[in-house]
Amino acid sequence: MYQNMHGIPEIPVHIARRIAMRLLKTEITPLVNELMYVDMRQQSFLWSPFLSQPTLHSHPELQLTFIIEGYGKRIIGNKIEHFESGDMVLVGSNIPHIWLSDPVFYGKDTSLQSKVIVAYFHPKVFFQIFNCLKEFDNIREMISQSSKGILIQGETKNIIADKLISLTAKQGFDKVEGLFQIMNLISLSPHKRFIVTDESADYNDFYPDRLVDVVRFINDNLHEPISLRQVADIAFMTEQSFCRFFKKRTKKSFSQFLNAARISRACEMLRQTNKAITDIAYRCGYNSLSHFCRVFKEHTGMSPFSYRSRIGEKEP
Repeated sequence: MYQNMHGIPEIPVHIARRIAMRLLKTEITPLVNELMYVDMRQQSFLWSPFLSQPTLHSHPELQLTFIIEGYGKRIIGNKIEHFESGDMVLVGSNIPHIWLSDPVFYGKDTSLQSKVIVAYFHPKVFFQIFNCLKEFDNIREMISQSSKGILIQGETKNIIADKLISLTAKQGFDKVEGLFQIMNLISLSPHKRFIVTDESADYNDFYPDRLVDVVRFINDNLHEPISLRQVADIAFMTEQSFCRFFKKRTKKSFSQFLNAARISRACEMLRQTNKAITDIAYRCGYNSLSHFCRVFKEHTGMSPFSYRSRIGEKEP
């Protein structure tokens, strides 16, 4: 355990050097294409799959983090504290944060593992629903208070932990309902304390996340041809450097990511519209129906015609 002469946890020097830099200002919603997202991660040391390495960062989404296994230090705003298994924290919108596993987790021969559940909530979900309903006053106030970072403890933590674990296997309305229940539990709980001691801290020294700009451009232009040169220019990189950067951050090549985004959009249109499949192919960036059908089957295991038929069979 690393501590200074006053017993306050210190960040290991080799890790501190990597985060003693400008704040990365990113977004999660464009990367996962969901306003409410739950992710269980099992890793050798804690890091976000949306970043290439542990990095001090912020995003507009609220973040609920539950440590199942692991220990180290976390930075929330201006506060450095120790964390261990069972640690549960809600971080507010645009508050700098990072969880850093202790140095022993970085060793080549270590058998230690970190396990964490992270839930993201985009604020506009709550603004659109809660602002006009008095019944959600407690949640609205809690979201405002989350700018201080909220450590959740006691029986509330145990109840929420069980709910989070079950939510990792749920989809659709069940997932959304469960996340709303969790936010309500936090808002009403007496078992919580604030983490940030000085909300006046200046977080202006940041740099924007180029990946978010690229993903947003892709999603906004799926109906058009998108070249590697275009996205590399958006990221202010050479094509070769961009390919390395993109693969490191997304674990996919640019072409794999682009095709997956096009097919995801096509699936959405097949479910939600009655447009002709030829029209959908064109609107998703495919000029050839046969090419679209081939790529669609590679991704889904069925043709777009079969996909639409199955969706229709499931509808009451």
